[in-house]
Amino acid sequence: WALGSIEILLSHHCPLWYGYGGKLKLLERLAYINTIVYPFTSIPLLAYCTIPAVCLLTGKFIIPTLNNLASIWFLALFISIIATSVLELRWSGVSIQDLWRNEQFWVIGGVSAHLFAVFQGLLKVLGGVDTNFTVTSKTADDAEFGELYLFKWTTLLIPPTTLIILNMVGVVAGVSDAINNGYGSWGPLFGKLFFAFWVIVHLYPFLK
Repeated sequence: WALGSIEILLSHHCPLWYGYGGKLKLLERLAYINTIVYPFTSIPLLAYCTIPAVCLLTGKFIIPTLNNLASIWFLALFISIIATSVLELRWSGVSIQDLWRNEQFWVIGGVSAHLFAVFQGLLKVLGGVDTNFTVTSKTADDAEFGELYLFKWTTLLIPPTTLIILNMVGVVAGVSDAINNGYGSWGPLFGKLFFAFWVIVHLYPFLK
C-alpha cells in the first residue's frame, strides 16, 4: 500500500494537482493527500529514532536549554497531544492496549516497510526500475497462505533491529559515562534516556 501511495503521488492523478474545477472538494483532497504522503513520514521518523542513540554515544544533546516561556509552550503542546489521544479513545471506543499496539506498529512500519516503499517508489517512477509485490486473496483458506505469517528474516528487519540495538548500546554507554563522571552528569542524562527509551519501547516486539 505504501508503494502504491508513492506511485500515485508521482503520477498524473496526484490530488495535489489533479481534480481542480469542482471534481474534488477541499476535505476530500486533504484526505487523499494525507493518504499518499504518509510513507514519507518514515524519513523524519528514522531520524528521530537515531538521534537519541547518537546523543548518548557522543555526549551531546540536540535540545537546548529552554526558558520559562518556551517550557510553557512545550508543556502545552505535550498536554494537547495527550488530550487528543484521550478524545480519540473516547470517540472510537478503542482500548488503550489497542492504541499502544497501533502506535508500536506505526513506528515499526515507518522505519521498515514505509521507508523501503519510498525508495522503491522513487526508483520505479523516476528510474524505471520495476518493483513487484504480491497481492493475496482475502477470501482464501488460511492454510494456503499460512507461510506468510511465519517469521522470516528479510531486509525490512534490518533498520528497526539496528535502531533498537543502537539505542540499547547508547543507554548502556550513557549510564556508564554518568557513573564514571559522578553525580553532576546524571541530570542531563535523564532527557537523553527518556528519548532512547521511547524508541526502545516502541520497537520492543523485536526483543521477544
